[in-house]
Amino acid sequence: MNRTLSIDFLNLLQDPIDYNAKIIVGKEQNIKEFNLHSAILASRSNYFKNALSLRWAKKENGIIIFKKPNISPLVFQVLIKYIYSGIISIENNEIGLIIDVIIAADELELLELYQQLEEVLLGNILEWKTKDIIKILQCDNFVNLYKAAINLVCNNPEVIFESDDFLKMEETYLIQLLKCDYLKLEEIKIWEYLIKWGIKNTNSILNNDIKTWKPLNFIDLKKTLQNCIPHIRFFQMSPDEYTKIRTDFKNILPDDLDDEVTQYFSNSASRLSFNALPPRYIFDSKIINATDVALIASWIDKKNGTPHHFNDLPFKFNLIYRASRDGFGTDKFHKHCDNKGPTILLIKVRHPREIIGGYNPLEWCRTKMVEDERSHNHKNYQCETSNSFLFSLTSRFNPILSRVNFEKEAIIWSKNEGPYFWLQDLYIKSSGSFINNIVGKSKQHSYEKKIINRETFEIEEYEVFQVIDNRLSTLILIRFQKIFKKIFDNIKRVPIMISRNIILIILIILIILCLNWLYARATRGFANRQLNRSNRYNCRNMIQTDYY
Repeated sequence: MNRTLSIDFLNLLQDPIDYNAKIIVGKEQNIKEFNLHSAILASRSNYFKNALSLRWAKKENGIIIFKKPNISPLVFQVLIKYIYSGIISIENNEIGLIIDVIIAADELELLELYQQLEEVLLGNILEWKTKDIIKILQCDNFVNLYKAAINLVCNNPEVIFESDDFLKMEETYLIQLLKCDYLKLEEIKIWEYLIKWGIKNTNSILNNDIKTWKPLNFIDLKKTLQNCIPHIRFFQMSPDEYTKIRTDFKNILPDDLDDEVTQYFSNSASRLSFNALPPRYIFDSKIINATDVALIASWIDKKNGTPHHFNDLPFKFNLIYRASRDGFGTDKFHKHCDNKGPTILLIKVRHPREIIGGYNPLEWCRTKMVEDERSHNHKNYQCETSNSFLFSLTSRFNPILSRVNFEKEAIIWSKNEGPYFWLQDLYIKSSGSFINNIVGKSKQHSYEKKIINRETFEIEEYEVFQVIDNRLSTLILIRFQKIFKKIFDNIKRVPIMISRNIILIILIILIILCLNWLYARATRGFANRQLNRSNRYNCRNMIQTDYY
């Protein structure tokens, strides 16, 4: 909206000459009247166009009277200023107020306002408080915001489950949380939180000490939790954990469920008629979750459209290095990560808390480094590949994928430094083995996009995952199977039983040796290098560059 026009309409809002509508918002002690113009309201909002029409409007002395008790005066002040001037005015971008405005904007059909504020919220996810997350969880029609809230809860479930607001959560939204496959919480802990919620929401229970409860208390608790218990994955607990639950709360468990879980722990191969839910996958990372892994796998696979689902990934990700566990020193990185084939690097930045990383489709290596013993002038190797990339997962809804632009400047092997994506796009500076406040640097040069706004940053944690392509390993096994089938068919034609047995023994030994060989090659990323032939390399083709 033109600035002068906006100011004129704001003046009309502040001094409502010829107003013909009185909108009363809020309830109880927080009520305010706004004198407005129905023509402006109707032209800017389809909701008001209908609500203030002759069919629905109530008039007193020629003035339309309309009440909206579910919208507070503070929220309506923001809405009405936007309706009149197109200006969004929220002091300090207060997250809780923005959420309330979005909820009201959705109801009043102010789509443009909703979209702009949604973008603000998604760009400030790290500022969301527990009460903000819970409020968004109760608005599952806000698809993007809801997904962001679920993602936050899955990554940091204690933030919600340990809060007082969790105990006030409505059953419908609690069940939505219990249904999450990627909740990074042990099932026994989920059960314990559910019991706390159930006790708080059962009127007849006055204390947490079950030893003092009467039978009626258990009956009432069972009623409170009857819709929630089916979403607890008892089959993924340990026998000891379930035994403890059974001892304390057998009376609130469905009989058929208890019988089947007990039978399952007695014989895990038994057929189950009860709906045994799959395990919630807790990906072995302190930085990302299973959903992030599925996205990274799609990037590796150059998959367009819908990303891979975690349960059907073509790659296996093995954690081979965690700095907080294995040591932050450069020597520790090379000890755990050299010669392991393709890898994913994950970095958690300390301030601000961002997540960045990169994919090396070759391998990390220092065994081929050239070192001048007399001058100690270490050399680096410049490695060429078209399949490496960098990324940022700081915003899960707007992740940054930065593929390599200059293939000859993709990866650097450095004996005295950590992982190196070209000279400046992303690398971790060397540190002693006992120093855990290491520094990373990133300045966009040979890759498409910038992944972090600061060139130098402090690293809180970083991890390296070995990437193994499951598809080619399966293909090799199928080929082995065909070869051995032909051999077995030929053995059947051998007339002498002793000779046939000897051949079988030899063949079994060969099979074992072949499988061991296949496993060793696969775990070093052999499958990936065969699949992506453009990634193959040798020392003769590499350019030596002086250390920068």
